[in-house]
Amino acid sequence: MMKVLWLSPANTLFNEKGDRTYNGKGWVASLQDAVAASGADIRLAVAFLSKDGPSKTVRDGVTYYSIRRRSPSGFRKLYCNWTGAHPVNYDAGIRKVAEDFGPDVIHIFGCETPLASAILSIPEIPSAIHIQGIISEYTDGFFPDGMTWRDCITVRTFFNEAVLRNGYIHMHEDFLSRAVLERRYLNSLKFAMGRTDWDRETLKKYSDAAYFHVDEVLREEFYSAAGQFRPRKAHGTRQIHLISTVSPVPYKGIDLILRTASILTGDGYDVIWDVIGAGPDSGIVRISEKVTGIRAGECGVRFRGVLDARNLVRLMLDADIYVHPSYFENSSNSICEAQMLGMPVIASDTGGTPSIVDDGISGLLFRTGDAAKAAEAVKSLWSDPETAAAAGMAGAAGAAGRHDKAKIVRDLLSAYRDIYGSR
Repeated sequence: MMKVLWLSPANTLFNEKGDRTYNGKGWVASLQDAVAASGADIRLAVAFLSKDGPSKTVRDGVTYYSIRRRSPSGFRKLYCNWTGAHPVNYDAGIRKVAEDFGPDVIHIFGCETPLASAILSIPEIPSAIHIQGIISEYTDGFFPDGMTWRDCITVRTFFNEAVLRNGYIHMHEDFLSRAVLERRYLNSLKFAMGRTDWDRETLKKYSDAAYFHVDEVLREEFYSAAGQFRPRKAHGTRQIHLISTVSPVPYKGIDLILRTASILTGDGYDVIWDVIGAGPDSGIVRISEKVTGIRAGECGVRFRGVLDARNLVRLMLDADIYVHPSYFENSSNSICEAQMLGMPVIASDTGGTPSIVDDGISGLLFRTGDAAKAAEAVKSLWSDPETAAAAGMAGAAGAAGRHDKAKIVRDLLSAYRDIYGSR
């Protein structure tokens, strides 16, 4: 029986409360569910960072290891935020886990996480990175055109950004530091898993690693509601209900949502745009309003905060079109979840998105950052209900095949066998 160690930024099924409530972060846990249900002949361990620990727990045949997360607090945190003098290295903890479990293969979720250092610290065990995104590609565009780090300082964010340095300015600096480490890891990488043309081709800039295509398992609530989306009968009216799921960071396009909504409102549409993932008092919302000069409430944009999967499904089924505004993306689970439901999708043509949205077939793509083109795409789908319905059905068919659990587990096990055989 092959022994596989997962190094995950989330604690998967060990404590579902923190990991399945936030937007797309439940996919690692969903993959674990699928592997368990398949009866795969592997023995699995999951190591993750936690404020508690170190600890070892065996549950349902899976061994969980928590590695203590080292985060400074108080004045030390302030000092580290200002100086960057807090290099995080978990090699000792990872090695202890590996020595205890004795894995044949190490599977690392994300090349940008500190746990990816296992590639360098435990070279004797073959390891593979499951690419989420490549932040070395994101650093230059962390702030979209028209936004700079200075815009992050508002009346409401001044103390957090300028004094505590605990906001987006510090996050950008952290991205730059992590990108340096990421390139070291990728340069030494022998095996990678991914799911889009973008991540496969971009990886070649940094690594000669062998590449395995392994798609992602979505959250169970979206399988249960697969194909349930139905267009409203009042499709020809001027009222449009849009929905987006984004992370509250600059490059995810909240400013683009405001600009697109403003254009639609100015053209006489009654817009309702629910944005999941950022609350109305979120710093990035205030910053985006400042940069664009557009108030969310004036153009129908409603920031709903974080929703669990059940409530997110309910809200998506009540909307008309899913819009994904991100400036950088690899393979958005949020798009995939919308497609699974059968929603028509509009998305920016960035990164790996064209691998999952076939422009003109399963949705419409617009030029990244172009609010006018995004608004045109919305009006185009809204004015043509037959095309919108066809796009939703095509997206649902594509998602059903792409996210088939049995297929994903087969691809994963095949990759494990090839990686193990390399040793």
